[in-house]
Amino acid sequence: MTDYTIKQGDAYALPVALTVDGETLTAQKLDTVACAEFMLGEDVRKVYPEDVAFDAENDLFLVPVTQAETFALDENSSIALDVRVEFSDGVVVGTKNMLKIRVIDALSEVEL
Repeated sequence: MTDYTIKQGDAYALPVALTVDGETLTAQKLDTVACAEFMLGEDVRKVYPEDVAFDAENDLFLVPVTQAETFALDENSSIALDVRVEFSDGVVVGTKNMLKIRVIDALSEVEL
């Protein structure tokens, strides 16, 4: 996984490639996934397939983060994106390397 810097007040679709047991979770393996939970810090929770899309061309999950959610993050902080995947057979695996996301302050704090 790659580390990111996000700015308060911006909206994102964070691209996240997952590696489980040393193998990248690709579109061909996606049918084995019952759900995946993406926790951005302690407050922002997104779930695949309800909230999170999968870009099959690039084998990436696209985790949406709204403008309001980024405003709620502490400025000049570093937060983790933690992921757990539940497979169709009931096995649940958490990622071993959490994504680190740096949050930078916005000059304007007005929602558009």
